[in-house]
Amino acid sequence: MELLHNPMFLLLAVILSGHLLGKVKIFSFSLGSSGIVFTGLLAGFAGLSLPGVMQSLGLILFIYSVGQQAGPGFLHSMKRGGLALSLGALSMVFAGLLTALGCKAWFGFSKEITAGLFAGALTSTPGLAVAVELAHDSAAPAAYGVAYTFGVVGVVLVVKLLPRLLRAGIRQEEEKLEQELSSLHPQMEFTHLRVTNPNLCTGPLSRVLPERMAEVTITRVLRAGTESPELAVAETILNMDDTVRVVGTSEALHQAEVVIGPVVEADLAFNSVLVKKEILLSRPDVAGKTLRALNLSHVFGVQVSRITRNGFDCPAGANVRLRQGDVLHVVGHPETLENVKKLLGDDVRALFATSVMVLLSGLFCGLAFGAVPLYLPGLGIFTLGSTGGVLLAGLVFGAVRQIGPVITELPSTANALIRDLGLGLFLAVVGTAAGSTLVPTLREYGLPLFLAGAIMTLAPMIIGVPLCTKVLRIPFLRMLGVITGGMTSTPGLAAASSLSDTPYAATAYATVYPVALVGMIMASKIIMLLG
Repeated sequence: MELLHNPMFLLLAVILSGHLLGKVKIFSFSLGSSGIVFTGLLAGFAGLSLPGVMQSLGLILFIYSVGQQAGPGFLHSMKRGGLALSLGALSMVFAGLLTALGCKAWFGFSKEITAGLFAGALTSTPGLAVAVELAHDSAAPAAYGVAYTFGVVGVVLVVKLLPRLLRAGIRQEEEKLEQELSSLHPQMEFTHLRVTNPNLCTGPLSRVLPERMAEVTITRVLRAGTESPELAVAETILNMDDTVRVVGTSEALHQAEVVIGPVVEADLAFNSVLVKKEILLSRPDVAGKTLRALNLSHVFGVQVSRITRNGFDCPAGANVRLRQGDVLHVVGHPETLENVKKLLGDDVRALFATSVMVLLSGLFCGLAFGAVPLYLPGLGIFTLGSTGGVLLAGLVFGAVRQIGPVITELPSTANALIRDLGLGLFLAVVGTAAGSTLVPTLREYGLPLFLAGAIMTLAPMIIGVPLCTKVLRIPFLRMLGVITGGMTSTPGLAAASSLSDTPYAATAYATVYPVALVGMIMASKIIMLLG
């Protein structure tokens, strides 16, 4: 068919058929985006080929998006026990690296075959990208295709068997983590207090409230002898026997009761003059500022009672730094709330927008970083290459988020599109190129390829499970997220999620995934350099 020799048509045919293949599920197993590799292998076996420039373009787009995704995660992963989770994932990557080097020495594989097996066994497409860039041949993708299937199936089987092997009670583990989550993200509540502390009546709220009440917000005031509440702002002066509505966590409300006065039964519902509205922060130039800097109570005469971020309610403290996508719960007059909406944006579409110039600038800086010569004792002079440079640029741009007036972080939706597009281009070309060498590679190595791939898949989990549970003391459900995240296995995460409806495995997976991605990229580079 002549049309298949048209590079653009062939490219689209390989990507689309690969996506269709990746959606086919057998029990909980599916190939996902790696289905493109297998349709590419079939096209290459049939004697078809694609231009290498498409591979290079797809490679830098994909790696840059990985850096953007991973950048903020590095800092976040070090907080609230994230260090232990990250150590668990990195130990698995390191175990996989040592196993790969051991298989290379035992079976006599080339460095290209070893890097491809390592990437396939740990289902790491970025690792394959590094191997392809450094190797400049198609042996790595062929080995990747051989090891990938067991890499996916093996993780799913281990996750399904772990509860029985470790005799872990899922319900008991859920209850244990529920208590921990409640302490980390206490529910926001409100109560009504009667003012009996004369020290609070000597000046505006912004001056008389003690520092220990920073975690609560006074949102409404009902003056003694009146029936209609008024909005509490920074300049509000309380009077004795006023009734106030206070918003905060249960512990913070208890402290407020000690400072302000006793709890009373009251109905502080606003009349038609004041309304409550949830406003989405969508303007990137406002994101990154604190509530103190915006000074909404003084400038607009409104009160922010709380902030919803990533599904959790947070206290609206003056030093809280806002993020794009936060939802602010604001009370005020309808006219002033419209002005606050204009300031914050309140536009869902803005969260999907991105600047082409910012994207191209990030890629440009990454390619420039990759060309800078570096020196390490024992290794001599080397460069990061296009993948290392673009990854570094993505990490930096994603972590700093903003340079002057320029927003360098890509919105998650735009970044996902770029990642999928780059991944499709890259996998289609490398799969097609590997198709012509797949049969010769299997003839040369045969069974050792499958055996080494299985060993590289199982060894990191055999080491990672006891390390996470016995040494790092990671709870079982979180450990499942660490194991699947350390293997960068989305099907494995799906298997873990099927064991429990709670988000603990997915949260741990999201925490360690960026660290594991970067660790696998560095491990693939080490395999190629040591080879």
